[in-house]
Amino acid sequence: MSGRRTRIWVVLGVVSLSAAGITGVAGAQTEEPAAQIPILEERAEEQGASLQERIGEISAVGAELEEAQARVDSAQARAGDLEEQTRELQRERAARRETFETAKAGYEEKARAAYKGGGLQGLSFLLDGLLGSTDSLADPRVAEILSDGRESMEAYRESRRILYNSSRQISQKRRDYEAALQEERAQTDELSRHEEELEGVIARMSQDKARTEARLRELRAAERARILRQRAATGGGEVQRSYELGIARQQIVASPVGPISRKQYRMLYRTSARKYGFGEDWYVLAAVGQVESNHGENMGPSTAGALGPMQFLPSTWETAGVDGNGDGVANIMDPEDAIPAAAGYLKRGGAPQDWYRALFTYNHADWYVMKVLGVAEGYRRLAKDNTVGPYI
Repeated sequence: MSGRRTRIWVVLGVVSLSAAGITGVAGAQTEEPAAQIPILEERAEEQGASLQERIGEISAVGAELEEAQARVDSAQARAGDLEEQTRELQRERAARRETFETAKAGYEEKARAAYKGGGLQGLSFLLDGLLGSTDSLADPRVAEILSDGRESMEAYRESRRILYNSSRQISQKRRDYEAALQEERAQTDELSRHEEELEGVIARMSQDKARTEARLRELRAAERARILRQRAATGGGEVQRSYELGIARQQIVASPVGPISRKQYRMLYRTSARKYGFGEDWYVLAAVGQVESNHGENMGPSTAGALGPMQFLPSTWETAGVDGNGDGVANIMDPEDAIPAAAGYLKRGGAPQDWYRALFTYNHADWYVMKVLGVAEGYRRLAKDNTVGPYI
């Protein structure tokens, strides 16, 4: 049980460390640009309130665990005492049984010596002597044997009585011991339920912490991208490009891959559209691929530092990139990763319910949105597909 108690305190320590980790992420926001601080502080305050609520739950569960642990320890101690008492009674019974067997053997030996093979009349005579007085017996030797036999019989009866009482005590101790074991099992089960409840609270806290950290990363990436776009608009384009290419070299995977056919691109557009909830409406996703890189012909880097067939900024890829083909890496240059990532990015931006808002999230320019929608409408008409659109 000491290992169980150690586990409880270790789990509570992990909770404390998790709480400290969340506070650290929020505190790190002070290094971000001033325009980002209000948004991040609001998210941090929301997560802080949730964290306090979780900590309160854990404190209550921890107190219940301590009480349950104390009850388990008490039940174990009681079971140990009963087990020792049972062993002592069993040793005493064994000694009594040995005394009983010795008395019984002595009585049988004396009976055989008295009769020396006599018949039923002699047996009746001996029994009368054992049950009554031996004064009427003429033979002193027989009277002495009968007297000793009666003492042996009384010792035998006493031994039986003691053994019977010992057996009753042992049976009672065994019942008490079983009851103590059942109580211990019940307390242990209760302790296990409390531990599972505590682990559930910790798991929810871990999930909240992970979501908070992911959201903070997205906010920081979006803020960096916004600031860099502002710099580009005021003549800072080269600074932005250098910054993005630095991320591409050091923080993401940007490895060149072999070219694939237009048919394969079309298949990736279709499967990605279905996977991210667009159904058969894959034309806008294909239009983004055509406008950005002409389906892989221009993989960048662009003047802003964008890379790959869907022309993601490396700073955006840090949070939006996916491992679409399951090879263990999210490669910004691989169409099998970049196209699903673009579908997911558009989905988060509002697609397919609001294509305009989704495309504006992809590139903050009205002309860009209209151009992509125009290409998508051309694809739809070529396919003679009236189940979706029109886009313009």
